[in-house]
Amino acid sequence: MTVDVRFPRGASGTTLSDTIEGYQTIDYRIGVSAGQTMSVQLDTNNSSNYFNISAPGASDALFNGSISGNSTNLRLTSSGNYTISVYLMRNAARRNETADFDLTVSVDGSAGQTPRPTTLPSGPVAPVSVGSGPDYWQVEGLGSDTLNVRSGPSTGNPVIGTVRDGDTLRNFGCTTSGSTRWCQVETPRGQRGWVAGRYLHESFGQPTSLPTVVRPRPQPQPVGSNPTPSAVSTADMPRFCTGEASARFGVRPAEITVNSVLSLPGNYVVQGWFDQADGSTQFFNCYFALDGSFQSVR
Repeated sequence: MTVDVRFPRGASGTTLSDTIEGYQTIDYRIGVSAGQTMSVQLDTNNSSNYFNISAPGASDALFNGSISGNSTNLRLTSSGNYTISVYLMRNAARRNETADFDLTVSVDGSAGQTPRPTTLPSGPVAPVSVGSGPDYWQVEGLGSDTLNVRSGPSTGNPVIGTVRDGDTLRNFGCTTSGSTRWCQVETPRGQRGWVAGRYLHESFGQPTSLPTVVRPRPQPQPVGSNPTPSAVSTADMPRFCTGEASARFGVRPAEITVNSVLSLPGNYVVQGWFDQADGSTQFFNCYFALDGSFQSVR
C-alpha cells in the first residue's frame, strides 16, 4: 500500500495515523529537494513497529529504524520521491500482531509550503502541565542512542542539543502534541528545550543541582568467544555474527536468524534475532569496523 504525503496548506509537516497488521507494510511517499531536512518520528503501541527510509532509486535503506530508533532528522543530498516504509518486525508479523501508530513527517523549507521562521520566538513556550510531575527527570530507554532536544514541542522544531541514557534533566512542565507528550527541560549542559516524554522517568535522587560533567558513554566490550580475525569480509559478516551471537547468548546457530549487512557511515551492522523459551524474541546487533574487524554483539 502506497500513500502520498501531502502537508496542509501553510504547514511544513503533518501527522498520519494508521494501523498495520501482520506482514502489511505502508509506504509513505514524499517529494523532497536536495539540501532540505526531513524529520520523521513514529509513535506506536507496538515495540516491534519501525520505519525505514529509502532514497529515490536506491536498493538499500537510507535509514533503518530497527537499528537507529523511531526518530530521525536527515539532511538530503538528492531530489526526488523518498519512501518511508512502516512495518512490523518478522517476530510480530508472524504472530499477526497489529500496531496503531502516528507518523509525523516534516520538511524544512518544503517547496510550496511556508518556511518556519529562522528566529525563535522571543519568549519561552508556556507548557500545559500534564499532572504535577517531578522536579527532575532521568533519561531511560535509549540504549546507545541519543535523544534530541528541540526548540519547541514538535519534531518540526530545530534540534538544539542531545541527551543520553542516565542524564538528569530539570522539569519545567509537559504538554501534548497530537498523541506525543513533550516536556520542557534543562539539560546537564544548561540547554533549555523540549524532549519526547516517553523516555523520561522520575528521578528519585532529586539532586539539588544538575551535573556539570557529561557522563561518558560506556564503550562496548568485545565478546571473548572465538578468536576474532583481523578482518571479516562483508559477505562473511552474517555468518560470523551468527557464531558470535551463539556464543554470547548460548543459543544454537540453527535457531538464529540474521539479516544482510547494513553499511553505516562509521561501521557495518548485522541485525539478528532468535525466539526464547518464554515465547518472546531476543534481538541483537553485531558491529564491525570499516576495516572488517569485529567489534561487539549486543
